[in-house]
Amino acid sequence: MCFRGHDKLTPSLSFMPSKNIWKCFGCGQGGDVINLVMQALDCDFKVALEWFKQNYLLYTTDYKDNYNKKNSRNNYEGKSLVTRIVAPEESDKEKAFYSDPEIYDWVINECSSVKNALGLKYLSDHGISSDNATHFGVREMRSPSNLLSKMKQQWGLERVYRSGLAWGENGFPERLIWTSYSVLFPFIHDGKVVYIQGRLFEGNSKYLNPRGISKPIFNLQRLNSLKVGSTIHICEGITDAIAIESLGLASVAVLGASSFREEWLDLFMRYDIVILPDGDSGGEIFFETISKMFKKRCKAVYRVSLPLGKDVSDLIAEMKRRRTRGTFNR
Repeated sequence: MCFRGHDKLTPSLSFMPSKNIWKCFGCGQGGDVINLVMQALDCDFKVALEWFKQNYLLYTTDYKDNYNKKNSRNNYEGKSLVTRIVAPEESDKEKAFYSDPEIYDWVINECSSVKNALGLKYLSDHGISSDNATHFGVREMRSPSNLLSKMKQQWGLERVYRSGLAWGENGFPERLIWTSYSVLFPFIHDGKVVYIQGRLFEGNSKYLNPRGISKPIFNLQRLNSLKVGSTIHICEGITDAIAIESLGLASVAVLGASSFREEWLDLFMRYDIVILPDGDSGGEIFFETISKMFKKRCKAVYRVSLPLGKDVSDLIAEMKRRRTRGTFNR
C-alpha cells in the first residue's frame, strides 16, 4: 500500500494491532485507524468516521473540542472515537420496568426444550424443526405458578416485578405474564438473554412480551457474521425469521412496524435488505413504514409479496411437508 507513490515494490506499511496504530516507513506517515482511512481515501475526519460507521457497524462517541481541523490528518486529542456495537442499549433501570438479562437467562435455563405435543405442533406448523428450535434457545414453560415461585425465591419480589415478567402492583409480582403453557423465544445479544417473547395457546392473547420494555430486534447478532453487501431478510415475526434461517438465509425479526426505531437504520445500511411482510393489511403497514424510513436515507429495499393470509413460515412449512411427502413416495 502506498499513499504518495513511493517505493511500490518494497513493503513499507507496518501495523501494530495491539496498539491500534500503523506507520509507513516509506513516507513517515502514521497514526491510528482513523488516520489510515483519512490517508487512504484522502478525506477529512468526519468522512472517515462516516466510512467506519457504514462499513464496520460502528457508532462515534463525543470527542474533545480541541481537535485541530487544520491538521486533521495527524493531530487530534480526545477519547476513543469509534466503538463496536451490535445493538443500542438503554439505561432504563430508573423506570418501573427494565430489561434484566440475569433473570431472563435464568428463566430460559429453568425451562426445558420443547417436548409437549402442542408446542411441537406449533413449531412444525411454522416450518421449525426441533433442531432449529434448540439452536435459537426456544423453550417451553409448563407451570407458571412453579416458575414464579422459584423466581421470587431466587431474585426477590421487586426485581422479578421490574423485569416485566409478572403481573402485579406496587412492586409485588402476583402472577407471570404467561399464565398458561407457553413456548418462549429468547432474544440473545452478546451471549445474554435481553428479552423473551412467549407464545400462549389459551385465552385471547397469543403473544405476550415483558411489560413496559421496548421490543428489540430478534436475531440481531446475525449481522455480525455478514459481509458487506450480503442480504439480510427483515421479517414480521420470530417464527418467520427462524424458518428463513433454517434455509440458510440470514434473517431478523421486528415485532411490528411501530417497533422499528430510526436508530436501527445504521445497523442495516451496508447490507442488501429484503422485507418479508405478512400477506395481510398489517403486512402492508409493516412494509410501508420500514421502507419509508430507509428511503429517507436513500437506501433501497426489496420486497417479497406473499399470498393473502399467509406469512413466510406458512410457506416454508408447506414446502418442507412437500419435500417429506416426496421422500416417502420415492
